Amino acid sequence: MENTGADRVQFANTLRGIASVSVLISHYTGAFWLDNRDSVANLIHAPALPLDKFAFPTYLSWLHTTVPQFSWGAFGVALFFLVSGFVIPFSLRNATWPAFVVGRFFRIVPLYMVGFSVTLAAIWLVGRYFDVPWPFGLRDVAIHYVPGLRDLLWLPSIDGIVWTLEIEVKFYALCALAIVLLRRRSPWVFVVPVVVAVLDLWGSRHMADLALGPPSIYRMSLAFSYSAPFLIFMFIGVAFYYLREKAIHGEAAVLGAAALFLLFATILDAGFLPMLWSYGFAVIVFASAATFPRVFRSTRIGDFFADISYPLYVIHGVAGYAALRVLLDLGAKAWVSLAIVTAGAIALAWLLHITVEIPSHNLGKRLASSLRTRHPPEPVPAE
Repeated sequence: MENTGADRVQFANTLRGIASVSVLISHYTGAFWLDNRDSVANLIHAPALPLDKFAFPTYLSWLHTTVPQFSWGAFGVALFFLVSGFVIPFSLRNATWPAFVVGRFFRIVPLYMVGFSVTLAAIWLVGRYFDVPWPFGLRDVAIHYVPGLRDLLWLPSIDGIVWTLEIEVKFYALCALAIVLLRRRSPWVFVVPVVVAVLDLWGSRHMADLALGPPSIYRMSLAFSYSAPFLIFMFIGVAFYYLREKAIHGEAAVLGAAALFLLFATILDAGFLPMLWSYGFAVIVFASAATFPRVFRSTRIGDFFADISYPLYVIHGVAGYAALRVLLDLGAKAWVSLAIVTAGAIALAWLLHITVEIPSHNLGKRLASSLRTRHPPEPVPAE
């Protein structure tokens, strides 16, 4: 990697912004129009968008047909996972595991709670518009408010995006357990994804037997099996962190990343296999950015989308689908609806970044600082 000072880690922030825009493109120009429209209808609890009346806008087709194997959504999520794998070890350099847990809680949960409330409000409003009754019980709603609980109980997702945060939470748990290895920059940390793969393979082979046992064990086994490939994938980001810190050589980083990607692909569920190309492309983009960080240096627009990436990710999905569905039903043209909803999602994400994300993150930092080690703190990039 080039020795370019702050640029060496600024690239991760830039990639975060690219990831958020990629997911937005996927959902608003692809999933809403191209995928099974019943899936979107089930998510927002409204009648499906009639194909005979609302065809896919042809001016959007180039986004999804230029490279047929490429998925904007999978690419964006993969970048998010790689950035987390790269950045989280920085957070552990100065913190005890309790400080790390406190910091991560206030980084993730308060904003998600507010964003999930936006999702619920959107479902309620679209239900009023189409005269659809409220579909959820209090228990299902309450469980969703803390990422990491829903999948352990194997409940259907209300917002369609929490699954990635649940994987993030599991990755945080693995990092907290391996905090000593990560602090020492020990290569032994890469035993962790191997253990994850072995446990997943064992669980997959014995899932039928587990289904006959206690339901709670079976549900947790399903949640682990679903998350395991992505947890392994995130350790590719850790490999790049080790390379950046000169804990391993370039050849070892390349071989390690390739081995982790192979392990990821080996245990990935067959239903996800079509997105391997997009995940592989994300690794190439991440490696290029890490090698040539000046190309991905800080810019005004890049920093803006990086800043709002988490709130945008949390609020754009169901709320955006619901708004698009209503606007189209009211007679708005597709391009007008897309412009209004995209601008609204970005504006709301910025507002939540200012009013919720920054204050809660700062509160988490203050609380975590009292639990840190006595070593002087080191800067944490793109946290």
